Amino acid sequence: MASISLDIRSELPKAIRWTDQMTKQLPFAISQALNSTAFDARVAINSSTRQYFDKPNRFTQTAFFVKRSTKRELEAVVYAEAAPGKDRARYLKYGIQGGRRTQKGFERKFLTEVVGTRSIPAGAQLVPTSLVKLNAQGNVSLATIKRIQKGLATQGNGTFFIGTPKGGNRPAGIYRRSKGQLFPYFLAIENKANYRGRLPIRDIGGKVAQRRFGGYLRSSLSKALETAR
Repeated sequence: MASISLDIRSELPKAIRWTDQMTKQLPFAISQALNSTAFDARVAINSSTRQYFDKPNRFTQTAFFVKRSTKRELEAVVYAEAAPGKDRARYLKYGIQGGRRTQKGFERKFLTEVVGTRSIPAGAQLVPTSLVKLNAQGNVSLATIKRIQKGLATQGNGTFFIGTPKGGNRPAGIYRRSKGQLFPYFLAIENKANYRGRLPIRDIGGKVAQRRFGGYLRSSLSKALETAR
């Protein structure tokens, strides 16, 4: 029976050197691939806010950031910003996980001092009436909030009042004084609404990782080995 013998002993030193180089460069290559994939996932998730939310503003469309991987810590994280003054994670979690939302910043600002003293329930939310002009995203404008805040410190025509008006059966809220009358700008209601999660960030990020990570890893490893030579 015909046969053939192969002697690879002469190639072993070269193969060992290649394996050593591969082992040394692998953590760096994986880290680079993780970071590239994470930034792609960030773009996809930020873009998806326009699909899953109703007219999201720029603040929402740019909410997600990336914590980079390193070769010593092989984990890249895509997260919603939670910095002071830019806490997008706090309000976005209801659009992602669902649940009962907490008070918005302007609600806490206006209601904290009067909760429990003027028939306003703890954790109440302020529902704008038709007198309040909303911005293109359907939110209360900063100009309106500042106008109310300024008007709460004074008395007289054009100023504002928080609480339950005396007499009659009018609900608690924020009212504007005008010519001896009170006009409702916001009504304070107990927050019983539960929100349904809408933005599937795990599915979006998972699909990006499935499509992109393998290609990025091969490319990163190839570049790392070329550099090591």
